Amino acid sequence: MKKMISVIAVSLSLLLTVGCDKETIISEQEIPTEVKVYISAHFPSSSIIRAIKEKGESERYEITLSEGFKLEFDSNNKIIDIDGPPKLPDSVIPSTIHNYVNSNYPGNHIIGWEIQSNNQEVQLNNSIELVFNMAGVFLRIGD
Repeated sequence: MKKMISVIAVSLSLLLTVGCDKETIISEQEIPTEVKVYISAHFPSSSIIRAIKEKGESERYEITLSEGFKLEFDSNNKIIDIDGPPKLPDSVIPSTIHNYVNSNYPGNHIIGWEIQSNNQEVQLNNSIELVFNMAGVFLRIGD
């Protein structure tokens, strides 16, 4: 019985270790060039205050900027998630989505954008989430 419990404990330990992502704080010099170019193009007045390289099934980068924005990049160094308490810069939102929000929610602005399950989701400052396909066509109000 003790041997069986030991085997189960070791198995669970290995499973948890293998399944967990490993996060490492990295220096600004270790951030890929494509990520730095994106940040300087869309957030020129912000500075990087924290950068994390996450290794799991794929590599990701999580960047926190001085103005409170949090950005996430995939293993190809493409932006997949942007959050911020302030309004996101118009330049980071696809024009079709930007135009839809301006037309249908004129008193609101986008504070979050992400790619999820082959869709784009945006969060407005009034807590409404909108879902668009990858071409920027409105699909539904999110959950």
